[in-house]
Amino acid sequence: MYSSQCLLKLSLMGLAAAIVAFGADPLPRIRVADNQRYLATEHGQPFFWLGDTCWRMMLKAVTSDRTDQPSIDKYFKNRAAKGFNIVQTRIVGGGNDEGADGYLAFEEGDFSRPLVVDGPGNDFWDRIDRIIDRGAAHGMYFALLPVWANSVANEHQWVQDPSSAYRYGHFLGSRYRDRTHIVWIMGGDMYAPERGVDDPKRMIMVRAMTEGVADGVSGVDSYDGAADWDRSLMSYHPPGNNRSSSQFFHNEPWVDFNMIQTTTRFTFANYNTVAFDYARTPVKPTFECEVAYEESLPLNARDRAQRPGARIGPWDVRRAAYWSVFAGGFGFTYGNRNFISWLRKGETSSNGAYRPWYDSLDTPGAFDMTHLKALMESRPFLSRIPDDSILVDGGHESPDRLVATRDRDGRYVLVYAPTGRDITVVMSSVSGDTVKAWWFNPRDGTSAAIGNFPAEGTRTFEPPTTAYGPDWVLVLDDEAEQFSPPGSLER
Repeated sequence: MYSSQCLLKLSLMGLAAAIVAFGADPLPRIRVADNQRYLATEHGQPFFWLGDTCWRMMLKAVTSDRTDQPSIDKYFKNRAAKGFNIVQTRIVGGGNDEGADGYLAFEEGDFSRPLVVDGPGNDFWDRIDRIIDRGAAHGMYFALLPVWANSVANEHQWVQDPSSAYRYGHFLGSRYRDRTHIVWIMGGDMYAPERGVDDPKRMIMVRAMTEGVADGVSGVDSYDGAADWDRSLMSYHPPGNNRSSSQFFHNEPWVDFNMIQTTTRFTFANYNTVAFDYARTPVKPTFECEVAYEESLPLNARDRAQRPGARIGPWDVRRAAYWSVFAGGFGFTYGNRNFISWLRKGETSSNGAYRPWYDSLDTPGAFDMTHLKALMESRPFLSRIPDDSILVDGGHESPDRLVATRDRDGRYVLVYAPTGRDITVVMSSVSGDTVKAWWFNPRDGTSAAIGNFPAEGTRTFEPPTTAYGPDWVLVLDDEAEQFSPPGSLER
């Protein structure tokens, strides 16, 4: 059951998505914000990245209802109503893939020549176009991987002849240069030792593909190791187990922001990985892109042994999201095991997916992401910094770790308590003379005022409930700012 406030938020978000859907203008492009920590639209508005992970969507989704699944519009409408604004997906898996319409992606297995047939709706790429455009109609951006690179063997044409990787990237950049709602993501795991990202040949392949995309967007056709990177927002999807793109490509000119993959598990501490990225120079935005997929079996052997048959639940998802965002992330990408596989009616999966994607749209963890985004957007976002120094005795480790973030000028403080333990804070970390304190409930998006207190000394706040699962966010505002209740859409 969801509160009336929660349902109101969802209906307003759905209305906003509908306005976008019927507007004449394309979605504004996303860029790195001026402070180099977050993302913003080209008009300077904060962009809180709330992503969803659908790796096989492009190959398996359909644009009209079929007996084994509904149209992709059902997915986009649902996600837009919940406040999701970007889909993390790949175009091909590494081979000459066949889409749901039966068309192959490349000509006779030549990966430098995408198979394009004159006329609408009669090749693999026309169908990709339709999905991308349907997403835009619902206000959804795409974090688009040209290929799942871990599926590309070392004998693959793109590895052996990087100019062919350039040609594929150039095709994509040229074809989608006018789509303002695409963020380009290279990589896709690439685990060592067989297909590690740090293999020199595979690094060359990645660089060639990025150059091809950038040149295609810019209208240049010259594989020469140089490109205008400013016209294409790009990053790299790293292998898992607490790895970040910063470990491999931080200083590359085409990496605009870093992506972290902690991997789906019950035991994790992604606040450390985000903090490590946050401290790197040159400064680049960072965020968690793959961790704690809801309804998934853990990928960690120890977790599976300790909790056989158990699946990732909403509390695990919330911990992953709030820890990473409060530690300095510019957003978060949610995942559900049944979306990763894009499981259709009658299908089975070997990776833990167990029901069709369309029956997994309204899981608790997905609603919880709505509340996270609403909270972050209810306070000034681009001026936010991580700051655990405001906590007294906050340095416990997972799962009891408190993580704090605040406005750089002290207008507000947010503290996440995953297990409902007491929170002791330095009250002078809030500007002004009086602190207005609130509890924000990350499970239903409601908030309750605690009271007003002097902005001096230290004070301990006891959450309404304790124990594993009932997590809370303590919100401290400079009373003079007169902020709306945490998570409120009011301004």
